[in-house]
Amino acid sequence: MLAVLAGAVTSSSAGASESAALSWNEARSSLQEVSDSRHASEAAVDRSRNDERAADALGLPSLSVDATELLGIKSGALTGTPLGDIPFRYDFKGPRSSVDTTWEIYSGGRIAATQKALAAGVDASTAELTHTDQDLDVVLARTYFGLELAANVERTRTAVLDRANRQLDRATRFEQQGLIAHVERLSAEVARDEAAREQIHAQRDHEIAEASLRRLLHRTSPVATTTPLFVCNVPLKPLEDWLQLAEAANPTLATLTARRAQAEQGVAVAAAGWKPEVVAFGSYSMIRKYQTPIEPDWIAGIRVSFKILSHQDRASLVSAARASVRQAESLQAAASTGIATEVESAYRRVDQAREQFRLLGSSIALADETLRLRERGFEEGQATSLDVSEARDALARAETARSFAAYEFDIALAELLHAAGQTHSYSDFIQQADVRLPP
Repeated sequence: MLAVLAGAVTSSSAGASESAALSWNEARSSLQEVSDSRHASEAAVDRSRNDERAADALGLPSLSVDATELLGIKSGALTGTPLGDIPFRYDFKGPRSSVDTTWEIYSGGRIAATQKALAAGVDASTAELTHTDQDLDVVLARTYFGLELAANVERTRTAVLDRANRQLDRATRFEQQGLIAHVERLSAEVARDEAAREQIHAQRDHEIAEASLRRLLHRTSPVATTTPLFVCNVPLKPLEDWLQLAEAANPTLATLTARRAQAEQGVAVAAAGWKPEVVAFGSYSMIRKYQTPIEPDWIAGIRVSFKILSHQDRASLVSAARASVRQAESLQAAASTGIATEVESAYRRVDQAREQFRLLGSSIALADETLRLRERGFEEGQATSLDVSEARDALARAETARSFAAYEFDIALAELLHAAGQTHSYSDFIQQADVRLPP
């Protein structure tokens, strides 16, 4: 059994040595390059920007060239002339070509509102791209440091197994020398087997965590982490500062602000239906050979139109647009309240995780000293195998709890930065961290 376990551990170590080692910043850059959700958000930004550019010329004249081929005859007579009735017959057959232009001089504010709405759409899609990036940062933090946590737990459990094997060797030797009873050696063997099961479980968790990060980054070969779990003992700036940051930089609020601006421009577009339209137009004929006497060589003018009756209820359209504004305002207020709650919750969890990590230091020191005394006591016949096993397990629990507290700190910090719209500064906290768990 020991040989099999040793082979498993060796195989795991060999696999890790062939892994692509990535720092946090390298993993973040890689994720931004391969993320399908980010690619979709980037496409949305490109689409909205092109829509905005397409609307830039809405207020400018349009120019077109028209070509037609006509077939037709007009016949009749001019009556009541001094010369009597004069018959006429015009043949319209022949090509026509003209240059035509129109210019919407006044649209009741519809064109300007449309352009402003499209500009707000660019702001909204840009904010959504930022939101996607920040979501990816939190997902990566959970996955990246989840792998680091799993690696720490596996190292702890491997160390426990090594200690259990040494304890079993001592118990076997003492039993052969007649210094301890057979049950003590059996107790050490049971403890060793329990440690082996825990080590295998930790190894499998490590493999699962590695697969999660590998698939997140779209890698086909194994990956490993080089940025350790960290804790910043320096207190965060006051909660009020974080709330102000969230109000100013949270991408969800920025998106809703842009959507509200779009809705407000929708009111202007709907209200334009009650206003007249003024359009200048002109046409210049380029083929005159086949023109009849009544067809002009060129023509220009201004058209003013005001819709008296419409197939749509314009008052209802305005009311619907105003309802969209109220909806956007309510969503914005609800999001602001929810984000403030997220900020405060994450802020307090950061402090809680930091305090738990600090307090676990004394637990580890006590557990380590207790284990040392129990092992010495066993050698001197003053402690049992069970005493040694319990002390060893207590140390493993304390070390695992400390690793988990560091992981909780790292994730709570990522979520705080996410709520405040500041995940881009996560690497700064990593650099400033004064505590890093040893690899």
